[in-house]
Amino acid sequence: MRRLRALLAWLRWEMTREIEVDGVIRLIILERFLKGSVLLVGGIVLVVAGARTDLHQRVNDLQVQLALEPGRHLWRRALTWVLDRLGSHPDAIGVAAILYGLLECVEGVGLVLRRRWAEYLVVLATSAFLPLEISEVIHRPTPLKAVALLVNIAIVVYLVWRKRLFMERPRSAETAAA
Repeated sequence: MRRLRALLAWLRWEMTREIEVDGVIRLIILERFLKGSVLLVGGIVLVVAGARTDLHQRVNDLQVQLALEPGRHLWRRALTWVLDRLGSHPDAIGVAAILYGLLECVEGVGLVLRRRWAEYLVVLATSAFLPLEISEVIHRPTPLKAVALLVNIAIVVYLVWRKRLFMERPRSAETAAA
């Protein structure tokens, strides 16, 4: 019980701290808002266009282009499963893009407000997709994919090491309660 209280005290202390906004954080904010805006607009276009076109055929074409086969690795099987489900729900791709765009904008707003939780959200959301990005660069490399991967890796490394995410602890119980 004592450890749980200490963990909760640390969590409260950590998530309510303000961060220092430097030049790199400003670039991350700009990147998050730019990517979020593109995803929101793209998602809206897909939802509107999905009602007018055969999106199911596009999803099938995407599966063929990605060479997704049932005997492949876990990530490919998961992606195949998602694409199969999206093929029967044309608006799902647009909705997913809108939701991801909103996540990117929430990250940006949290960073603008100087919130520590936003740094954690950026690290977790960005690193969650790194395995897919690495696989994509290895199997179908393009300069844009490579640059996007390097930017995302740089963001994660910067926030974890320079901002000491997952490492700092309060100095005392009084600090944690403050």
